[in-house]
Amino acid sequence: MFMKRNISLIILIVGLVLVSACATHEHDWEEATCYQPRTCKICKATEGEPLEHIWLDATCTQPRVCELCGASEGEPLGHDWVEATCEHPKTCRVCGQTEGELADHIWSEATCLHPKKCVVCGVTEGTTLPHTWVRASYDSSRYCSVCGVVEGDSLIPAFEKRDYKYTIEKGTTWDYTTIANADDSNVMGKATVTDYRKYYSDGAHAGREGYEWREATVEFRMPTGCKVMVGYTDTYVGMEEYAVTNYITYPDGTRLPVVATEAYKYDWEDDVCVSYANLAVQVPESYEDLVFYVCSADYAYSGRVDPNIRFMEMK
Repeated sequence: MFMKRNISLIILIVGLVLVSACATHEHDWEEATCYQPRTCKICKATEGEPLEHIWLDATCTQPRVCELCGASEGEPLGHDWVEATCEHPKTCRVCGQTEGELADHIWSEATCLHPKKCVVCGVTEGTTLPHTWVRASYDSSRYCSVCGVVEGDSLIPAFEKRDYKYTIEKGTTWDYTTIANADDSNVMGKATVTDYRKYYSDGAHAGREGYEWREATVEFRMPTGCKVMVGYTDTYVGMEEYAVTNYITYPDGTRLPVVATEAYKYDWEDDVCVSYANLAVQVPESYEDLVFYVCSADYAYSGRVDPNIRFMEMK
């Protein structure tokens, strides 16, 4: 019994000492945290409330975290990937982290304007291609169908350069030179357009929808029997010099060979040999590129260019 009273007395004395100490010492405060208020390191007395968490936003790789205590909450956001290109690998647009390798270039094919070129980064490879030329015509210079660049001048037909271009008209007369039947010597006389007409059809020529016939007759008055030649071609043959082997090219792309004919009739009038040549051709209505020609039979047979050939537009 005596021992129990002594222990109780000791406890009471220690308690009184501690109370006395707290009443007389200055608190040594430990700052409040998110989990406990401000607390005295000596006596464990508290003051105030625990702090609130100060959350840092979640990132691609970690959830939101308290700046004070390190506590976490929620889930990481995950990366927001931008697909790889030829300039950079797959990259997170938020944190910049990369993954994998660069992608291949996306090439645009080479043209006459630029070589093979990546549409993403602009790098080029190889060289430019040649121009894709559309040949010059009598209306325009030659031009590239890809880039539109123009080069040179429009064509001038040989008959126009030589001032041989005329519009066919009934009654037109000019000096004509060809070769004699007897000895192939040169013979000079007169040639005259005695008839020129356009029509849809007649007894000898069938009609065709959207087309018309153009027919010319030329009279030759020569001092002796001779060989004459007439025919037709077009202004878009694309040759510097005329040749009777050219073609007529219609707007729809149809190509017909040049037709030539010799005189079909010979008569004598007062020592003058009179012959006629007639030629009819069916062309699209309003076709403007048909040219009627009269040339020396000698040149026509040889394939050479007749320096005295006469061209007349059949419009």
